[in-house]
Amino acid sequence: MDINRIAQIICSVAESENKELSDIAQEGIFHMPELAFAYECGKAIIKESKSIFGETTVEWCRECDLKNGGPTDLVFKLDSGYIVAIEFKLRDTKTAYQNDIEKLGRIKEEKCIRLFCALVDVFKHQLPDDGRQAHIECLAYYQVKPLHKVTFDTKQSRYVKPVSCVACVWEVGQSL
Repeated sequence: MDINRIAQIICSVAESENKELSDIAQEGIFHMPELAFAYECGKAIIKESKSIFGETTVEWCRECDLKNGGPTDLVFKLDSGYIVAIEFKLRDTKTAYQNDIEKLGRIKEEKCIRLFCALVDVFKHQLPDDGRQAHIECLAYYQVKPLHKVTFDTKQSRYVKPVSCVACVWEVGQSL
């Protein structure tokens, strides 16, 4: 299974949606609702499912109940018994990011790959990290491993100062 390719696809979708929204709405990626972004990522991943997962039958689930404290944004179930569970956050707090990582850590499935994606709004003078990324990468009870990160300029009307998007994908290990 190529989880690095999944991470690359997610970041590529973020950049592509940012460009499209800039052209049609004069806003960037943060104009997009979180679940819409998860859906677009799901479509892009399932289109490459054979090369990513190495299996012909992959079930794509949105907002799937894995009995871990609420629906998981995006799940792929494989014939081999593996599942890939992905949580997404767009422009949120380190507490919200931590809550999703903890939720992923509560998944009881042994054959589970847990991924967390955050599209982080960072003021340009604070690049590459305003502290939110470092916070989740140092969580005491979880193994959080960066897989892929890209930074790009984005349009937004929420702040006066220019903002960039840091699209990040991490693999989350079970709680220690």
